[in-house]
Amino acid sequence: MLLFTIIFVAFGLAMWVAAGVLFYFRRRQLRKTKYMGRIETTNASDVSSLAPGTPVEVKGTLRCAEPIESEMAKRPCAYYISKVIREYQDTDREADGDLETRRRSEVVSSNEQFAPFIVEDTSGMVGVRGEGAEVDALEVVNRFEKDTGGGPGISLGGLTVDFGERERTIGYRYTESILPIDAPVYVLGAVTQDRKIGDVSDGEGHFLISHRSEKQLGKKYKRDALVLTLVAAGLFLFGAAFLGTGVAAALGAI
Repeated sequence: MLLFTIIFVAFGLAMWVAAGVLFYFRRRQLRKTKYMGRIETTNASDVSSLAPGTPVEVKGTLRCAEPIESEMAKRPCAYYISKVIREYQDTDREADGDLETRRRSEVVSSNEQFAPFIVEDTSGMVGVRGEGAEVDALEVVNRFEKDTGGGPGISLGGLTVDFGERERTIGYRYTESILPIDAPVYVLGAVTQDRKIGDVSDGEGHFLISHRSEKQLGKKYKRDALVLTLVAAGLFLFGAAFLGTGVAAALGAI
């Protein structure tokens, strides 16, 4: 009975911790939308006249003199991130002793690359140093390939990843997102010493680059926050149920 109580209380506390983590990320998403709303849009040509460290947002067309080629889609771009995600089955023993098989995933390879680019609007242009930004890129590859059991691994970014034993592997998902050239872009950051936009601490740490408009990006953050709220609330309720069951079992044993 004591073991039963410990297991249920531990599960309940773990769910509450997980709910707390999700509520934290929910607050971060909402803070981003509020911050975006506070920063006025600046003409690209005016950025050079602002003091280094000044928060700024620009909207325009992404131009890149020396674009890079994405790993999977082979598309010219100013940024890409390519991932290989292993999807597999994992068997866990539940609190009641039964075995349950779940589908899980893990990132086994990731390759992220930037190229210097500029944002051009009707007033002129401004350079952007993208390293360190939170990038909301356009997904151009998302395919799933079942595991056939052949071959030692996969190559990404010039590196070969060995997946090892595959008896529980279902397959591999290949994803890639890019910032396409000559396409709309939204940049929220701060003025750097060389009068570009980059990763300069403003006290809140917001540096965003998105292929979406400001309005679309704000809606995305609010939608993500709502999902996090619902999941966190569910975990909190389940945690309370586990804790209640464990405490009731302990009191019943007295």
